[in-house]
Amino acid sequence: MAKDARSSQPGGPPPNLESWSREGFTGESAAVIRPHYTPDYLSVEGPHAPHRLDIHNVMAPDRTDPEALPQVVAASRSGVKLAVSARAARMPYVVRNVEADEIHFIQDGALRFETDFGALDAGAGDFCMIPRAVGHRIAPLQAPTCSLIVESPWAMRLDTPAPHGMINLERDVRRARIEAPGQSGGETTLLIKTRDDVTRYLKPHDPLASVRQAGGASPVWAIALSKIAPMTYVPHGGPPGHFALSRGKEVLLYTLSARPGGRPPIHDNADYDELIFYVRGPGAWGKVSEPGTLTWVPKGVSHHGPPEDVPEGYLAWLLETADTLRLTPAGLAAAEPMETGLYGRHPTARRR
Repeated sequence: MAKDARSSQPGGPPPNLESWSREGFTGESAAVIRPHYTPDYLSVEGPHAPHRLDIHNVMAPDRTDPEALPQVVAASRSGVKLAVSARAARMPYVVRNVEADEIHFIQDGALRFETDFGALDAGAGDFCMIPRAVGHRIAPLQAPTCSLIVESPWAMRLDTPAPHGMINLERDVRRARIEAPGQSGGETTLLIKTRDDVTRYLKPHDPLASVRQAGGASPVWAIALSKIAPMTYVPHGGPPGHFALSRGKEVLLYTLSARPGGRPPIHDNADYDELIFYVRGPGAWGKVSEPGTLTWVPKGVSHHGPPEDVPEGYLAWLLETADTLRLTPAGLAAAEPMETGLYGRHPTARRR
């Protein structure tokens, strides 16, 4: 392991301090000092192992087939899923996911989300929320496109520990709008998406056609990652702040972009898998510098994590899921083992 993976900042925690925590960063915690650097491992066999993957390397079938759905790369027993889309043509159908909220993060290109509540345009660096049972059709506005999609069986909402500092809700949250009365259209295929399968309906008219919004706020929203301010603690650093979560904290989203403060200690997260998505630089996040890189550390696996105080700056976000994830065959095909000091490729990884 490289020396800088073990080093501790002046005034920071002592070397080899290892923190164990419950309920993410909000529950019981304890710490010990180890005689050695616990994130090191020589080899690993089995599915509960840290990996990293570039989502551009995922064989997403919707890149060439407009009929295809996004490619699932990781899934849990309770229905949390991560999928990759590289859609090149407008969906020839409408999709309604009746068992999960979907949060689409656009890494490349730009997309139009046509929904039950009107249209919303989103580009690279944007999150777009499609709640459960909201019909939608996606059309590329700027190609090539590449998106990472989080599916949560629990309702997600914007909610921060610093509501007046992390997000300007009035200025930066955009919502889908019905701009003109929709035409009834002709026959349209509607896909009802459940955890285990897809059911196809043939509708006599386009189910997205709307006249106007008659009440409430549109539940379809978008926000740019760059508009979410990282929560920070100086000089020694501290945990990041979430910006979206489910009511029972089964799924949480954080900004993990560059911020001042010390490097986090070695950590054993007892309750959450941690997935960090590096969006872009110019600065690198440890050994991660390729835009579109997803890193995964399963719960209970010792990890350190790179320093976040990067003067050049970078954009990244963190997903925590109480459900234990497993990479699908498509995910494994694009992934490689990862060391958990600076999140580089593990020495046992096959070079591409």
